Amino acid sequence: MTRNAFQKVCLLIILLFTSAMSSAQTLTYQWVEVFDDLSIQDLRALPKSHWQTITTEKNLNKGFSDGAFWVKLELSPQSFNQMLEIAYPLLDEVSIYWERGGEIIEAHHTGDSLPFNSRPINHRNFVFSVPTVNDSVIAWIRVHTSGSVQVPITVSSSIQFLADEQVGFGWQAMFFGIVAALALYNFILFIIVRQSTYLWYVLTVLITSLVQLNFKGLLFQFLWPDWPLINQYFTVSAVGAALFFTLTFAMNFLSVRQFSIGGDRALNTFRYMALLLVVYGIVGSYQLGIVMVSGLAALVTPAAWIVGLLVWRRGQVLAGFYVLAWTPLLLGHLALAVSKLGLAPIGAFTEFVPQAGVALEAILLSFALAYRINIERQKRQQAQALALKTQREANLTLEARVMERTEELQKVNDKLKAVSLTDGLTQVANRRRFDEKLDEEWTRLIRSEQELSLIMIDIDYFKKVNDTCGHLAGDDCLVAVSNLINNEVKRTEDLLARYGGEEFAVLLPTTTSDEAMLIAERIRQAVELSPITTSQDIAPIKLTISLGVATLIPDQNARCQNLIKFADEALYSAKASGRNRVVVANYEK
Repeated sequence: MTRNAFQKVCLLIILLFTSAMSSAQTLTYQWVEVFDDLSIQDLRALPKSHWQTITTEKNLNKGFSDGAFWVKLELSPQSFNQMLEIAYPLLDEVSIYWERGGEIIEAHHTGDSLPFNSRPINHRNFVFSVPTVNDSVIAWIRVHTSGSVQVPITVSSSIQFLADEQVGFGWQAMFFGIVAALALYNFILFIIVRQSTYLWYVLTVLITSLVQLNFKGLLFQFLWPDWPLINQYFTVSAVGAALFFTLTFAMNFLSVRQFSIGGDRALNTFRYMALLLVVYGIVGSYQLGIVMVSGLAALVTPAAWIVGLLVWRRGQVLAGFYVLAWTPLLLGHLALAVSKLGLAPIGAFTEFVPQAGVALEAILLSFALAYRINIERQKRQQAQALALKTQREANLTLEARVMERTEELQKVNDKLKAVSLTDGLTQVANRRRFDEKLDEEWTRLIRSEQELSLIMIDIDYFKKVNDTCGHLAGDDCLVAVSNLINNEVKRTEDLLARYGGEEFAVLLPTTTSDEAMLIAERIRQAVELSPITTSQDIAPIKLTISLGVATLIPDQNARCQNLIKFADEALYSAKASGRNRVVVANYEK
């Protein structure tokens, strides 16, 4: 993520919290729970002693109940149009009666058990326009649901409502964009590497994000607005599937069985419980199912986090990334679970944190999967190095025993040495070859008292290329830049080497400082004027480089590492002063 994009995300989060905390006026209202099917006339006749008082700031959250809840909210006249919003779209039945002057003047009946077009305003939440601005009105609201009874009521001006909607819907769009991009990227990785862990990650991200979007009413609004019956079966089964995929991914990613048999058994037990809830959500009671799945989520999330800590302590390096990624998800799931069970009040925290936790977890786990690729690459390199070492030992043994094969074994050793001195990606000299060449030239030029120059080169903002375009495109850029540099290094006695990461070094024997400066400037211009075309389906990438130049006359009383030190300091100065430039070392420091 670029710096500007990160700033925009932070700004959107700040706006979301600010909107949630300050846009709506705080009002006092009365509520009552009834277990009989009372009419509006019967309800209006109830004595005041039956009613309880609460504010819209705290909101009504009663967990799971079979009763119907009535809310009485008195609104004074305002000079502007007002909107009443119930920001919990999973309520089965929502009815509102508007009373003015002792008479019911308007009524609406909706809920997620009815088609979406039953709502007077096309919105993912239940939104109603206050029918008058000149007189006081009373809103009689009836809520009945087989799920969690949450009635977060806000009353705001229509202008403020529209402004808040821009922020809220913008967050939902950004959330969907994040999870969709991460799922697509890792699905492509799965196709390339054919490892099931990436597929489980993709399924986890997709189903978890669908659960969050369902809690926000977006799936009903856009996918099945004319099929409210789906709402009765989707939530429990989807949450169960999300828990199943999440646990399966964790067990594969962390190799839990290898590090903790007990942890593996615990997560496996939870996994089969989640699978049973997927089936129960289709055939069983919605109310009991949502209670069970909420309770299971409250158990699974900390359990997976604890198992992650355990295997991390036992040497699983990837578990550190997992624990870091799981922490915001843990907070989000716990906030969601306790909210559904009615143990915590509804607010910006309980509504926003679950989605933010999912998004952060998806991003951090995507980084962890990329790091896993690097670890596997390092293991392959170590295995190759061990194989080379074994081969050398075998060659030496065979050479001692079979003298007639000396020449053939020597050729094999020469080829292995060439491989060990060449960078596998760019096919230029590697760090080891550079160190050998520097020692050789330093010793040789001590006798002739001639100058030795070194150019240290670093690709500017290369991490941004990897983060935005992917590591495969980054590898293509490294190969292309090495070729551009190599084209400017003319003499056979000069050496281009990959010094490490995105850094290159050019060793120039018998070259003055001015000559080295000219060569460095040619290299800089060649890279700047040559956009890199990668094997990926993206636009050519424009790169720049920073270069540090140092020149010394080798002295037997000095160390050749001084040349590297001065060139590094010049390179650092080039980057600190704006990048895309050549800086000659200052030897008077």
